[in-house]
Amino acid sequence: MKGVINYGHGPKDVGYDPGAIGPTGLQEATETREVGVKTVAKLKASGWDILAIQDGDLEDVTDQSNDFKPDVFLSIHANSVSDPSAHGVETYALSPGGMGEKIAREIQKELVEATGLTDRGVKFANYHVLRETIGYPAVLTEIGFISNPAEELLMMKDSWDELVATAICKGLSRAMGVAYTEPTIPPITQPPLLILYRVILDGKQTMALSSQDAAVAEVKRAVNDGQAQKGLVQRNTDGASVFEYVKAQTPAPEPTLPKTPIMGIETVTVEQCRQFLLKHNPVALDIIPHYKKHGEVLGIRWGYAVAQMIKETGYLKFGGDVKPGQNNFAGIGAVGEGVTGATFLTPEAGVIAQLQHLFAYASTGDLGDYAQIDPRFGLVQRGSRPNWEDLNGHWAVPGNGYGEDVVRIYGEIAKEVVIVPSVSESGAVALLRKVLALLLDFFKG
Repeated sequence: MKGVINYGHGPKDVGYDPGAIGPTGLQEATETREVGVKTVAKLKASGWDILAIQDGDLEDVTDQSNDFKPDVFLSIHANSVSDPSAHGVETYALSPGGMGEKIAREIQKELVEATGLTDRGVKFANYHVLRETIGYPAVLTEIGFISNPAEELLMMKDSWDELVATAICKGLSRAMGVAYTEPTIPPITQPPLLILYRVILDGKQTMALSSQDAAVAEVKRAVNDGQAQKGLVQRNTDGASVFEYVKAQTPAPEPTLPKTPIMGIETVTVEQCRQFLLKHNPVALDIIPHYKKHGEVLGIRWGYAVAQMIKETGYLKFGGDVKPGQNNFAGIGAVGEGVTGATFLTPEAGVIAQLQHLFAYASTGDLGDYAQIDPRFGLVQRGSRPNWEDLNGHWAVPGNGYGEDVVRIYGEIAKEVVIVPSVSESGAVALLRKVLALLLDFFKG
């Protein structure tokens, strides 16, 4: 079986192509060569005829491969992106459905099982080395993210290179239908490794302890005392992070905005309310005096009730489920889906019902001399919503921003400057003015 193994990046006719570079300086070209050399040695020991190529010039790579006429082409790379948290392995073929995809899937499977890294899957791309290798399947594998500090640390270990090379050889051999035999290496007797746990604060190692519990406690202490923003405990034998710790941030309390009481003394005038309403609906029913009369008796800031009426009825144009003849100016009982709600005999009764419903929400007092007109007065938890903003989700559902809208409309009403129309002279007064003018002219002559 003939194969081409390409170590990604490296020598070029002009200059040297290091490929991606990890946070601590590991070059992709260095890592792919170390994995590639081991891969070539293992395949040759298993009976393969291998051409090894390391070159940053892609055309030279594919030209050499095509001249060799192999049964399969494999390019080995290390991934890199701007996000240092990106992680995992992935393998590419030119297009789905062919031998290239089959080889990519077998190699991907072995890499994920051997390394334990995240499976990013088999993907398809129009890369030069996949497109310009003619007449035989070609794959490209990304053996991890050199831009990820943890995966870069793994790549710096000889044991990692051995692990990855073996996985590639197993997957490639199985896909090509040939047996793979791992070379026999005489066992080397080594003293057991001393396991230490590195304490790393804000990316810098400060100490190494033999006890994992002690290292964890040190990280917590340093972060909680404000010596570092983030800490981790890393095992020296394999570079694995066994504990990470960031001090929980106490969220800043959201500012509490002042609310607008329903009860109180009103400051806008009937004329301001009437003028504002007529600007938007010149034929609007004149019900503003009813709000002032009964709102003052109940102790309600009745100008806001006028603003609520304007919001609910669209400036007394209605147009929703509630009809003008119902005299229902605040949608009492209109719960949606065509339900029209309550009907009141007169416009004044409708205003009283609206004010009573507001009184039920904002006060625990009684109605005094008023008969209860509001049909939903008893359904309200008395005094539970003393402010307009408290009515959100209660007067209207879902009612997001309901009370704020009423307050906004009230603010527009309060800006009204009442225009007093000039009084026209009667015919008699005009005639008298003309007579006086004539007399003055006569005496002046």
